[in-house]
Order: sequence, then structure tokens, then C-alpha cells
Amino acid sequence: MGTANSTPIPGGGTEGYHILKVQDNSPGQAAGLEAFFDFILAINTTRLDKDNDTLKEMLKNGDGQELILSVYSSKTQIVREVKIIPNSSWGGQGLLGVSIRFCSFAGANENVWHILDVHPNSPADKAGLRSHTDYIIGSDSIMHESEDLFMLIEAHEGRPLKLYVYNVELDTCREVSITPDSAWPGEGSLGCGIGYGYLHRIPVKKISQNKDIPAPPVIKPAVINNVMVS
Repeated sequence: MGTANSTPIPGGGTEGYHILKVQDNSPGQAAGLEAFFDFILAINTTRLDKDNDTLKEMLKNGDGQELILSVYSSKTQIVREVKIIPNSSWGGQGLLGVSIRFCSFAGANENVWHILDVHPNSPADKAGLRSHTDYIIGSDSIMHESEDLFMLIEAHEGRPLKLYVYNVELDTCREVSITPDSAWPGEGSLGCGIGYGYLHRIPVKKISQNKDIPAPPVIKPAVINNVMVS
């Protein structure tokens, strides 16, 4: 239902609702909303730049009606219009079936960790991480700095750690459960190289020409809360 044409951000700014999860067979999935990369910035031209009940109330009042969302993608770095029909009886949780968090999308493409060489029989190998094409884009804990991931890995020594991973070749996101083990025969507790920083960001897809373009300088996001759209 979404269109790929770039549209301006009504009212400007960089705040919006970050989509963390999209339920299967939900109105959000039908509309093409994408977890981790998409941010809802406006609904029917009403700018959502404050963390309040505006989105919730407009979705409730629009139950069963077509609404227009302005959605920013940190993967393509464009704003697109998405047609969506909230549905209270679709069979899952919420009117859209998506989990959201209010924050800034500035710097959204910065906080990723690139999986480099994965060593055979390592915890990373057993978890199914793929060399050079996988990117860790999140976890159940908020991560803003390079060291946040490594502190999380250390804290989960010998215990399963859930990571959200994007694969650039398949253009898909998946959940990965990995158990850090500093006692495995190789180096590190995961057994893979991890890159962070400008050279290790997810390549930005330029939709119109299907080419990679460099990402512009960004600032770090300010996370405010985490809710389910209902």
C-alpha cells in the first residue's frame, strides 16, 4: 500500500514513532511497515512530533477507514506515504499490530554493528550469524554507543542473548539467539569480528536508481518510551 516517492516532513523536525515490531498478518504488515527502519512522522498530515495520545486517538477514530501515514525509512533515508486501515478485529494486538517507541530518527542508521568474519563452530556460527552481510540492529535493551553491545555480551556470558539482525543480501530482519562463551576454543566470547562506525553502517538504498549512496552525518537518538499501538 505504501508508495516509494519521497515526500517532505510536515512541520519538519526529527521526532516520530519508531516501529520496533510488526505482527504477522496485521494491518501494519499489509501496509508494508518495516520494523527497526521505519518511523511514523505524521498521520493525515498531522505531525507527530510530541509523545502524546494524538496517534492513538486518530487511529481509534479511524478504525476501519483508510488513513495516510508519513513514514521515514532510515534504510532508504526518504519519507514515503503509506495507506493503512486500522482494524480492531484483525485478530491480533492493537489497531495496526505494531510496537512503537517515540524517539528521534536522527542517527538511526548509526547504531548498528557489522558482523565480519565468523569462525567455524563458534557461538556466532552456531547462532547462524553470516559473515559481512549481517548487521546487529538492536536487542531487548537500548543500545546507543559502540560499547553497549559488548557490555551486553559480557553480561550474558553463558546465557542466551536475543539480538535483532538485518541481512543486507536478503533485505530481511530476524531474531537471533546467541549464547556468549568465552571458554570456547577460539577468540572472543562470540567468535566473530564486529565492526562499528561510519565504514560499517548499512548501505543506504537509493530507491529511484537502486544504488548505494553514503549516509550523511547524524546525531544520536533520544529515546523516550516504548508502547504498543492500540
